[in-house]
Amino acid sequence: QGALGVLDGEPILTSPVKLHVPIVKGDITEARPTMKDAKAEIEKEMEAQGQSENVEVIQGPEGIVIRIKEGVLFPTGTADIRDEFKSTLSRIGSVINQMENEVVIEGHTDNVPINTEDFVNNHWLSAARAGQVLDYFVDEVGIERERLGMAGYGDNKPLASNDTFEGRSQNRRVEIRVLYGEGAEEAAPDSVKKLIEAASLQVATPAEEQP
Repeated sequence: QGALGVLDGEPILTSPVKLHVPIVKGDITEARPTMKDAKAEIEKEMEAQGQSENVEVIQGPEGIVIRIKEGVLFPTGTADIRDEFKSTLSRIGSVINQMENEVVIEGHTDNVPINTEDFVNNHWLSAARAGQVLDYFVDEVGIERERLGMAGYGDNKPLASNDTFEGRSQNRRVEIRVLYGEGAEEAAPDSVKKLIEAASLQVATPAEEQP
């Protein structure tokens, strides 16, 4: 204290020191891809596999949607994944496996009725297809089951009119929805805006009165 000229007693801070500590999620040596990165990587993989026409990747308000045409994924009226598409599905799953986001797998059909020994209606068929993709991601890719959900919508959410062949073809699909997380890089645009607005309220604080 003598050498540094510090007097006895408590030090007085006239201007608080603000420290900004970066928050690092996961292993810093293995950065996880953002939604934008994942979308670009899946599109690159689909182009390399020659599946760009069969697999569409869309970034929307809830996250990214990987839309797969039913014809390349399943034979008509079944929920058995085609062997020739499994490598493509593995590539999609490997990108998702690098992330921590929750994933919902949806099955969709057209409005043509089905009634077989395996499926009494389109809801059963669409749910079975979503379940097959979910199990494939768990068993073959290694994605944690806790991150995955599924739903079978039947013909309740068509993309196009079921009155035409082309429309029915569009409606028969599986959609893999990778949902936004809570971090700023992963959150939906509206959520990011709210975070910024909330943070801006704390930037300027009233000056403390000096005694």
